[in-house]
Amino acid sequence: MRIRHITDQHNVDADGILIDPLRVRHGVVVGARIAALAGAIDPHTHLNLGFPLHTLDDCLVAEALCEGAALLRDGDRFRVAVAHPAAYSDYGTVDTAARQIAWRRALTERLHD
Repeated sequence: MRIRHITDQHNVDADGILIDPLRVRHGVVVGARIAALAGAIDPHTHLNLGFPLHTLDDCLVAEALCEGAALLRDGDRFRVAVAHPAAYSDYGTVDTAARQIAWRRALTERLHD
């Protein structure tokens, strides 16, 4: 399963630029439709000049931001949007190991509630 960055068509301007990058969510696509949606992106990783490994270069555009919504197409490809360069800030380095530990801890606590 591949997690994608997804936004709705109302969050993209005529030039294919995200209007509000914080409205992008993580999701799973099956059969050209949103099969599942998770939380919004974290600007400290996705919009961080200090963490170029994970950016909003390739955000899929859907008719709506809900499960079951169809992805829009440009010819034979999915429509994509990008974040404007001004949306990026330098938040510094990201300690991915610490973030993963915190994520696992939160997940474990949630499963035990």
